[in-house]
Amino acid sequence: MLSNIAFFKTINNKISTILQDALNGKNTKYQLYFHNDINIIDLVSKKFLYPKGYFLEISKKLSINPLNNPLWNIYSNNLRLNSIENLGITANAINNIVSLAKNIDTALYHLPPLFLPQTNIFGLCGGLFLELLLESGYSFHSLLIYEEDPELFAISCYFIDYEKLFAKVSPKSCYIFIESLVNKALLNHYFYSKKITNNFLRLELSAFKSDKLEAIKNITNETYKANARGWGSFEDEMIGLKNTLLNLKKAKLINLDSKLNVPICVVGSGPSLEMNLDFLKNNSSKMLIFSCGTALKILKANNIRVDFQIEIERVPYLSNVLIESNLDSTPIICASLVDSKVLSLSKEVYLFMRGGSSSSYILENITPIEFCAPFVGNAGFSLACILSDEIILCGMDCGYIKGKSKHSSGSYYGDEKAEIPKDCFKVKGNSNLEVFSNSIFSLSKESFSLAIKYYKPKKVYNIGFGAYINGTQTAINLNLSSTINKDIYNSFNVISNIKLKDNLKKDMLDLISTLKIMLDIEIDSKQELFCFIDNLSEFLAKSSFNKPHSGILLEGSISHILQNILIYILTIKKNSIKPYFKACKKILLEALDSFAKEVTSSIN
Repeated sequence: MLSNIAFFKTINNKISTILQDALNGKNTKYQLYFHNDINIIDLVSKKFLYPKGYFLEISKKLSINPLNNPLWNIYSNNLRLNSIENLGITANAINNIVSLAKNIDTALYHLPPLFLPQTNIFGLCGGLFLELLLESGYSFHSLLIYEEDPELFAISCYFIDYEKLFAKVSPKSCYIFIESLVNKALLNHYFYSKKITNNFLRLELSAFKSDKLEAIKNITNETYKANARGWGSFEDEMIGLKNTLLNLKKAKLINLDSKLNVPICVVGSGPSLEMNLDFLKNNSSKMLIFSCGTALKILKANNIRVDFQIEIERVPYLSNVLIESNLDSTPIICASLVDSKVLSLSKEVYLFMRGGSSSSYILENITPIEFCAPFVGNAGFSLACILSDEIILCGMDCGYIKGKSKHSSGSYYGDEKAEIPKDCFKVKGNSNLEVFSNSIFSLSKESFSLAIKYYKPKKVYNIGFGAYINGTQTAINLNLSSTINKDIYNSFNVISNIKLKDNLKKDMLDLISTLKIMLDIEIDSKQELFCFIDNLSEFLAKSSFNKPHSGILLEGSISHILQNILIYILTIKKNSIKPYFKACKKILLEALDSFAKEVTSSIN
């Protein structure tokens, strides 16, 4: 205990104080128990946490080969080696990696002896098993520990040498949460800081069960799944870049920098939309209606006036969808990267730079609008946050409502079955209906919450029956009071002097050259591979932050290729991987050459 007090005093004095209080006998909830046995007693209920006489036996069982121990769970985020289509260079690289594994059982993964992938432990219950793992020589790629009570964590300090534990985890990769996961950003950072390696194998243990631990497990699982989405690809980014360069010559680019004193209702095509049609009809004159994507068809079919249609997709068939949805003369606010045919569909078309895409950062002195992904509804909401302090979310369900189809009836998607996909997990609903989410819905929900924190609108009402969104107010029976003036075009600041950044092509080619230099390396073991992928991923993330026009262009595809390299090499039984990595490196270098050729031919 004393050594742990000294250790935590150097990194977190609050924990050190908790431990000192425990040492001084100030425990009021839990106490270590010694009487012909070792146990932990709940001082309130007077019950033991372990069956009498089984503390050592259970701890030893938990410490035996976690990767093949039924007391532990292991997940893979449903990732496997699979051929893909329609992504040109990226698909070619991934398919070549898949071909390397054609004679290997890709359903089995082989980690080095005594090396554990990212590991999540929910409740230490003394933690002796963890110390036994350390004494056996185990190390962790990354480790997240959650203990629900400070006194329980203090008890673990009698058994676990935390300084040794931190030394057995990759640098800056041991996260300990005590009592409450109030900072969701730290949990996001745990997964995102090792975006690729923490996206695959995940080892999990619950030493005991409680409602709080189950809630934390669900949040962690949701974050793990969300990390798998939204990576993008070079091919999609190039389409967006080419579209943007063309569209900037054809339509008005607007800068939204002033608030409107009107409510804005942002409408998506979730099943809640059909449950709120009466609200939209009764209040359409009292708010601006932003129709997002495929919500348009339902609104038009119900004679609800749409003030602006919001679009962000690059897909070439988008114009056909809008025509089929009876767009008519509805004004369009669209991301600069949409297919150019969309611009001819309305007399009033306005462009904005959609944050998170390479093409949005190619102009001087233009601030992109952030939190516009993964769905068009996220973009519509961010636009509304900039324009208004009172926003209403309708049909933004961020999940599947039990007993309802995925989209509102009458949508572009036609008839859909009311079923919950197998990869979904239950989440808190915005009403009394059961709601289930998956990785991409979870990412969308998180994007809404981040937009609220970033743009700080005063009121955000959610009138839907889908997932609860942090930062919103549930308002199932909302009524608006007064009719508004909908002539807001004077609030759109049209940018006339558009200037591309200098050295766009050079920055992109320089990044490719730097990546080639970083690939001039030999990897002999799987531990080295994990570190190499983390280093390359961190470099790409920094590139996307510092020079997003080049970093975002490449980060998604390279991340996908690295993910497949990791999966492939972990199917190999031995830990000596030098020739296997060499073959993968050749594939990645060829992809980089192809990226460079495409950039050279596409950008002046």
